[in-house]
Amino acid sequence: MDTKLITEVTDWLKTTDLAEFCYEKDGDCIEVKTSEALPEPAHFSCSLTAVTAPAVGIYRAADKGKNLVLKEGQTIKENDPLGWVETVSKKHKITAPVSGKLRVVTAQEGAPVEFGLPLFFIER
Repeated sequence: MDTKLITEVTDWLKTTDLAEFCYEKDGDCIEVKTSEALPEPAHFSCSLTAVTAPAVGIYRAADKGKNLVLKEGQTIKENDPLGWVETVSKKHKITAPVSGKLRVVTAQEGAPVEFGLPLFFIER
């Protein structure tokens, strides 16, 4: 690519309010970013699986008279019961979608929950 063209493009970019610019011609490509350009988002892998509330309602860990204690660090298996969300008309069962260790427990007995609220995080 012609260095004169690169100089012209960068000089022109300084006169605009653009933070980044990409130019392609005849198979050549130049990408210029100023200090105001947003950084690239970080890409990382996560071994945690969120278990979310299936409905708006009240979280219940177990039936009255029964005890289901879920503790962080506890090993659980896929489809193990994690409680349910009680709505006006129905109980929505919550089960573990994967096997692993229960790393974060945000669910509290009798607490109101919203649809999609993370209740547990399981490390695979």
